[in-house]
Amino acid sequence: MESVISSLSGVVGGLNPVVQFLAVFVIGIVPFLESHVGALVGTLTGVPVVLAAIAAIGGNLLALAIATRAGGAVARRVAARRTSGPSPRAEKVLAKVDRFGVPVACLLGPFVLATALSTFIMLSAGLDRRKVLTWQITAVVAWGIAFASIAFGTVNALS
Repeated sequence: MESVISSLSGVVGGLNPVVQFLAVFVIGIVPFLESHVGALVGTLTGVPVVLAAIAAIGGNLLALAIATRAGGAVARRVAARRTSGPSPRAEKVLAKVDRFGVPVACLLGPFVLATALSTFIMLSAGLDRRKVLTWQITAVVAWGIAFASIAFGTVNALS
């Protein structure tokens, strides 16, 4: 493991910082990789820890913004067509979130479902947009910083 990290650090360290930033940014956009994996991979491969965390978090927030826009649009269309209460699928989502709460769903959600996808689902089910976004942004930043810190500690321990 140490030799793989050393080899990657050598290659990545020779790249332009803009390319390093963009590579980690793209990892942050990818569903299921997101800020936590982007910050971890970026830091482990030699990208400065702050740069890796900012890039990964920024990429994940971009994906979150796109999902928010799409989820809001779906929620408006569904609400305009529906005269009765929420659909069975929406009721299922609302029941799960009612059971655990929006904070728990957002903070632990990245390990079950992509952040952007869970945002889309929660918003299209009709949950409060402000509450969902506040907790999703908190989760993206917290997990990005946590995994960058873990990677930073690992790199220092192996050095």
